[in-house]
Amino acid sequence: MDVNQLLELKRTLRFNKDGKFKILMMSDLHGGVGMSEQLPVAIRAMVEYCKPDLVLLGGDTSGPGRVCVETQDDLRNSLDIITAPMEENKIPWAHVFGNHDDNHGLKNEEQEPVYEAYPYCVSKRGDKDVSGVANYVLPILASDSDKIKFNVFGLDSHDDMRKFNDCYGFSQDTKYVLNQHFCFGRGYDTLHFDQVRWYYTASEELEKLNGSKIPALMYMHIPIPELCLVLNNRNACEYEGNSREQVGCGEMNSGIFSACLQRGDVKAMFFGHDHVNDFTGKYCGIMLGYDAGMDYNSYQHDDLRGARVFELDESQPEKINTYMVRVRDLLGSAGDKVSC
Repeated sequence: MDVNQLLELKRTLRFNKDGKFKILMMSDLHGGVGMSEQLPVAIRAMVEYCKPDLVLLGGDTSGPGRVCVETQDDLRNSLDIITAPMEENKIPWAHVFGNHDDNHGLKNEEQEPVYEAYPYCVSKRGDKDVSGVANYVLPILASDSDKIKFNVFGLDSHDDMRKFNDCYGFSQDTKYVLNQHFCFGRGYDTLHFDQVRWYYTASEELEKLNGSKIPALMYMHIPIPELCLVLNNRNACEYEGNSREQVGCGEMNSGIFSACLQRGDVKAMFFGHDHVNDFTGKYCGIMLGYDAGMDYNSYQHDDLRGARVFELDESQPEKINTYMVRVRDLLGSAGDKVSC
């Protein structure tokens, strides 16, 4: 692994002079041709209110259903609107793909260069020998030096097990979802082994380069089974927030949680996908949680629609302060979905 390639970013991310750094995570925008006119208004209000140093788009930026992107021009037109508050205010932003981004035939591989063409997009295609598109790390440097104080890992959680079967030559009759399943009982995919290995190696190499372990946040779209443990053990896991649907994880455990636990750098793992979940909890010392959803064209509860803020302090980067910001609190009833 070339550690220099890991560190190459279009924009340098750095703690502010006051030693602070704020991250805003928004997921499930479900934009594209035909998206609601309310979506860009909500995104702009969120960005301008939170004033983040970095914005993370947590997957399903496009689609599904009648709202979609079928061509690169469709995607570009959608992203022009969605990312305008970041581009206009010179705020770096990054993305991961969700399970709906390529539902209308435009492959993630074809979408990635469109994303990367934006001046303030700092996410990257990643190693082409590793499964998925856009596996990367975003180092955040100290306010007064080039020492890495914090990392953000973005990973591609793929789509469903039908594509997994195609990738690895398994029969489409393979039974991943059994009668006694983890939680949701759906055939969603998850991280593949080479992605877990990539994270573990990248974490080791960055620690070696930096001379010390680097606290990190990891984000992806589809949740992992460990969130079921948080939901089912609320007192023990310090559960907070709202759970209005089942954990939409796949049935196959990738081992990414165990890898993060063994490395000891990832302090929080956050997900999109489940639009009306925004709960958090701690399992084995790692914070797990959601950022609800921002969409107007899929399903969402007006009182939950929003995004998640992560506040970092350079003096204690391992301690992450996080909270939700609601669209309704920013726009009042104008932030609620207008019925057609």
